[in-house]
Amino acid sequence: MEIMIVDDEPQVAEVLAMSLKRQGHSTTVVHSGREALDRLKSTAFDAMFLDVSMPGMNGLDVMAEVRRMRPALAIVVITGHATPEEIEDVKKLGAVDVIQKPSALTHYHQAIERLHTGAAKKPFPRLGDV
Repeated sequence: MEIMIVDDEPQVAEVLAMSLKRQGHSTTVVHSGREALDRLKSTAFDAMFLDVSMPGMNGLDVMAEVRRMRPALAIVVITGHATPEEIEDVKKLGAVDVIQKPSALTHYHQAIERLHTGAAKKPFPRLGDV
């Protein structure tokens, strides 16, 4: 899979990218919402791991724009402290999963597995289960 990782914390993004690469995925790391949207214009991605809390353009704003640009793109939301309202908003915008930070890498791999098996097309998964 071709996966974009959008997180303003470089260490988090790089650890996730290295782990996904070891599993055979191609990754692109960006550190802002604007950079993510620019990359989407020129590269076809299969999935996006997207942090909600970023300076400037936050993850919710990015998701809304991604839905206009690439409505079918699978988005896994990463959050350290999302409010219940934000969780509801990402559900409405079609997030396929939500992973709480800090989180074990196995949670990211489980999200990828859900994408591979088609489970991401089922109703919104395991909120609060991580």
